[in-house]
Amino acid sequence: MSRSSTPTFAVRSHRMSRRMRFLFLTVRLWQRRMELWVSAILIGLVAVLFGVGSHWLHTLFFTIYDHSPWWALLITPLGLGLSVYLSRYVLVGTGGGGIPQCIAALEPEAGLLRERFLTLKVAVSKIFLTLLGIGSGATFGYEGPIVQIGAAIKYRLGKSGIGHFGYGRGLILAGSAASVAAAFNAPLAGIVFAIEEMGRTFDQKASSTILLSVILSGLTAYAFLGNYSYFGTASASMHFLSGWIPIAITGIIGGVLGGLSARIILGISSFLPGPLSKARAFSPVLFAIACGLIIAAIGIASDGMTFGTGYFRARDIIEGHTAGLESYGILKLITMLLSYLSGATGGIFAPALAVGAGFGLNVAQLMPAQPETAVVLLGMVAYFAGMTRAPVTGFVIVMEMTDSSTMLIPLMASALIAAGVSRLINRHSLYDAQARMLLKTLRPAPAATQN
Repeated sequence: MSRSSTPTFAVRSHRMSRRMRFLFLTVRLWQRRMELWVSAILIGLVAVLFGVGSHWLHTLFFTIYDHSPWWALLITPLGLGLSVYLSRYVLVGTGGGGIPQCIAALEPEAGLLRERFLTLKVAVSKIFLTLLGIGSGATFGYEGPIVQIGAAIKYRLGKSGIGHFGYGRGLILAGSAASVAAAFNAPLAGIVFAIEEMGRTFDQKASSTILLSVILSGLTAYAFLGNYSYFGTASASMHFLSGWIPIAITGIIGGVLGGLSARIILGISSFLPGPLSKARAFSPVLFAIACGLIIAAIGIASDGMTFGTGYFRARDIIEGHTAGLESYGILKLITMLLSYLSGATGGIFAPALAVGAGFGLNVAQLMPAQPETAVVLLGMVAYFAGMTRAPVTGFVIVMEMTDSSTMLIPLMASALIAAGVSRLINRHSLYDAQARMLLKTLRPAPAATQN
């Protein structure tokens, strides 16, 4: 009796153990899925907050500006000064544009950077500081910061399921892709951005996570904002064979200007001239205030043309309302560089597209026989590709944001030329070089040799 009951008990115990293990794994699987779904929805809500908040602050700023332009001499400097003070001394880890921080965090040895940049506290704080910079009238966008915010949300909420860094890397990529997709209402651009700019390679294991995150964040933004084109609908077309001259010209000019802009930005980060470097190191807050004064002065001199992210001016140019915007490209470039120089929190992703639209308008005016809107779009993608050296992201994002699929081949050609020209000016792409600078902070200085 006892001999026959022993194996029966063992079998029952084994079955019970297997069922409990299956139940545990099922619960963990659904927990992980819920974490991925909730984080993607939160990213979509952040995109809605940024979109509505930035437009509301833009309206508020110009309401005050219309009352008296001289208010800008107070609002812009104080806004940038407060942003620098908070990011340096109170909300540590919230400075910068956001994209280089995420690229650096993808490296296996960057655990310290992940603990510094990819936290929920940093995500919430960065929302506030980004809106502060936009509301001050500086040339900042929220599309760069939301990449860091989305990566932080995704990484932190999904961290309980991380068994190895490969999974954590997939979460960072997914959060970045979902952020771009929701911010621009451009799902393809989000996926391409994660592959080309962030990961540099296609991570097949993370593909389903990226796709699901893009879908859920995009649907969340769509539920609140509707199906819209970021820069409106561009009714433009250009035959590739007859339009090769503007394609080549915008590609070369965009590559040169974008490459030089990236070089200047990298120089600001590491090789600022002596007097400016000393002034920024001695008092970064006062330095930011001084930058704000110059930005405000340029804005007042240009009748308010250069204030803000550049979204509305770029849309005007695309839609053909170009009166008085002939100098927009160069002035917007100057304020973008000054905004970055100030050290305040904000991104240059969307402002770069606005600068490109301004330069595209200049090229279009030199070739009146060519369709103006089409040349403007070529200028946008060329400057963006020249500055970031991400041609695929450039033409996909411009195509989706303007609903201009008929311009696909010309946009591809202009982006490719611009990226090639930019490569002659800079050895590394902008965001990659900035990420390398962050990673250098992790490496200890070489020990001094003893004599």
